Amino acid sequence: RVHPFFTEKPKNNSMKRSIRWISTVDSVLFGKSSGNEQGRSKIAAFDLDGTLITTKSGRVHAKDENDWQWWHTSVQSKIENLHQQGYKIVVFSNQNGLNTETRINGFKSKAAAILSQISIPVCIFAALHKDIYRKPSTGMWDLLEKEANDGVIIDKSNSLFVGDAAGRQDGWKPKLKKDHSCVDRKFAANIGIEFKTPEEFFLNEPKAPFTWGPFDPHIIDKDSTLNIPELGPKPHVVVFVGCPASGKSRFAKKYLVPKGYIYVNQDTLKTRNKCVAVAKEAIEEGKSVVIDNTNPEASTRALYIRLAKNAGVSVHCLYFTADEHLSRHNNYYRALNPPHDREVLGDIVFRTYKAKLQEPKESEGFDTIHKIPFIFEGPDLEGWQKWWI
Repeated sequence: RVHPFFTEKPKNNSMKRSIRWISTVDSVLFGKSSGNEQGRSKIAAFDLDGTLITTKSGRVHAKDENDWQWWHTSVQSKIENLHQQGYKIVVFSNQNGLNTETRINGFKSKAAAILSQISIPVCIFAALHKDIYRKPSTGMWDLLEKEANDGVIIDKSNSLFVGDAAGRQDGWKPKLKKDHSCVDRKFAANIGIEFKTPEEFFLNEPKAPFTWGPFDPHIIDKDSTLNIPELGPKPHVVVFVGCPASGKSRFAKKYLVPKGYIYVNQDTLKTRNKCVAVAKEAIEEGKSVVIDNTNPEASTRALYIRLAKNAGVSVHCLYFTADEHLSRHNNYYRALNPPHDREVLGDIVFRTYKAKLQEPKESEGFDTIHKIPFIFEGPDLEGWQKWWI
């Protein structure tokens, strides 16, 4: 006779819970753990790493798909209680490191192991690329609304998001370092729902001080207008200096090219020598020219200053003063919004510009130098003022 211990099926079927992966968007993994559930108006959403789970090894990043444990012993019961209160449980995670099929499959196995220990249905979204689906952009939330909630309208006033990337600084709690970013708090703010940290939600700790970061798109003068400098008689040479995504090309194409300036840009012409050659040809033909490059170094600017002096025409510098933080914000905004004709630039280009920058001086040979602040002139100020990084 076989003892019942070996033949009885476990009463809790949660250990058999699996994930059905649904192919909706190439850059997002979207899965639902098994279980029949209709859409719900209240959403309780969570980040994954550092919020629901942490590494078993104590490392910052998991060494493999098995290196995880619950962030706190209360996580499972808290989530299940929320579901009983009528909340739909959703996980939103940035997973930019899943850049091979092996890593993607490892993440899927890990997600299945995690959700198998929760007795209620859960939706999980993982953003794989730096696009509109990556937090703090709201693409994953938009997918939830459009494709994963059975058409039920979400009540944002009764929904929340819990995440550890909350902008807390060094020492926000004894012996703890600052958060790696503020994207979870920004994600919730972009959506318009309540935000809590894991400590606040699971441990009922008081709110900790935080900072949004070095740039806040909400703090701008909406009534500011650009003062277009008067550069004197033509022909002349205009040399731009400015961080990538600081508004140089927009300025040139809106204010100078329509006035007959020859447009010189290394992204288009590919080499500095070609830029110099096109500028020289324009000057020889009696035309004004605008050099739309970052030009952080005096030695590069000297090429165009010498060109102007040799031709006997004036040379002016327009110095775009947007710093790297504002420019990085613009970088993501212009790449992730229509007309989608720009790529997201890597952070290295902003660090390189900052490291090389020698502020322009009239002693270099410029006839005038004009500082041009960044002022958003597009039609979608509300969109620009969302958090993009």
